[in-house]
Amino acid sequence: MSAESFFRRVPDTLFSPLCGPNRHIYARLILDLYPLFFDQLHADVFPSRDTVRAEIEELLARLALHWIDEGGETADEAGASEFLLALRAYHRLREAGWLEEEVDGYRLRVSVPPAVATLWSALVEVARPEQVFYGGMVLSIYNNVQRALEDPRAQALAFRQAVREAQRFRQHLNAMIYGLKGLLGTLSDLEDHRLVLGRFFDDFVERFLVADYKRLKTRNNPFRFRQQILQAVRELEFDVERRQALVDGYLEQAGLTDGEAAWQELNRDIQLLRGIFEQVDEHLLRIDRYRARVERRVADTVRYLDRSQPGMASRLAGLLRRSAHAVEHLPDENDGLALIPLADPLPLAAHGLRPPTAHRRPPDPRPLRSRAIDPDVLARQQALRAYMDRRRLDPARIRNYLETQFGDGDRIAAEDLPIETVEDFIAFTHLRHIPYLPGAASLRRRYRVERSDGWVENALLRCPRFVVHRIKDAQESSRAT
Repeated sequence: MSAESFFRRVPDTLFSPLCGPNRHIYARLILDLYPLFFDQLHADVFPSRDTVRAEIEELLARLALHWIDEGGETADEAGASEFLLALRAYHRLREAGWLEEEVDGYRLRVSVPPAVATLWSALVEVARPEQVFYGGMVLSIYNNVQRALEDPRAQALAFRQAVREAQRFRQHLNAMIYGLKGLLGTLSDLEDHRLVLGRFFDDFVERFLVADYKRLKTRNNPFRFRQQILQAVRELEFDVERRQALVDGYLEQAGLTDGEAAWQELNRDIQLLRGIFEQVDEHLLRIDRYRARVERRVADTVRYLDRSQPGMASRLAGLLRRSAHAVEHLPDENDGLALIPLADPLPLAAHGLRPPTAHRRPPDPRPLRSRAIDPDVLARQQALRAYMDRRRLDPARIRNYLETQFGDGDRIAAEDLPIETVEDFIAFTHLRHIPYLPGAASLRRRYRVERSDGWVENALLRCPRFVVHRIKDAQESSRAT
């Protein structure tokens, strides 16, 4: 559902109670009424109107807030009771569209419109966020990916659930970064140091810290599974049979009807899952930087409070008041008057002076010595680069592979395509995906892939049968050049 269609389903006056002078009261009522409709099962499906009114009346009595009439008249001046206030709040919520009444025999039931229920749940989640256990999220993603790796067709929904949890994991990481950045700006603008400490414990500790954040820094932390997740995702990315089984599972269980759409959805899920866990370390480093800056700001505040002797002004004022009662009736020439020292300064001494700053001696220069690189290390690096280059997906290599096999023909079947090298294997496994292969626009203008019945099986792989056609316009232009 798009945002435009969603807001067409909710009433235009839905947010009117949250814009008036009693918006804080209505906001609390909306949050506290949520469990009555969504966190319990009623014997009669929906609560009655009397039940909802009684719940609103109890909430207003517990809040003990000052109600302001929409016209500017206060509730005390109008003589309104808690029952009348509850009745007024109920009618306002019903007229705004949060609640709707249904006739059930001789009783009136109260329900919530479907679109409003979705929005209500989202508002409650934003207003009352729960601490997230990153360890549980990563373990759940790892288990779902492993299940999809073992039985792709039957566990296609488990793989999609892993993708959704990874998206939620990424969103929470970004929310933490934005929250810490905003909190740092708020702390910098505060002048009262007590407010700095209050904001630190209320916002930073209770709201932004993850429940198991400290455990993420230990050796036996759940993030140790992210390499296994990446390895499993890469294995799925290059395993044609498992990818085909996942596509079949998408068609059977996810409600997709088009095979091409299922392939595109699978590729998107694999790229998203791989991208999230390849970038998670950078996100954690960014969070640590903002966390360290917030903690430094609070630590500086604590040191300042410790050095400034808080409460000294009140103690001096009390001392002056007590001394005033003793001398207020004495004349100024009385010999009994004496100076009252308000402070007891220490005399100057050699040990009380600040020692001079000692100049540090710079370290002696040392010549840099270059070490010879081990030839075995160089050879290994070159071999690794050559190996990764042979596995690299390059549209130009796919084109050369096809042109070599086509000869003067215009079509070639999958069983007629030989696989002799690693480059041939990479090109063959990606031929079926030319219609939606990233960066393969030139191949799509030159070739057309037609799927056919049956399977192609050789010593290296087994895949659905297909035929590659060379587009005539592209063939003629190639001969002309």
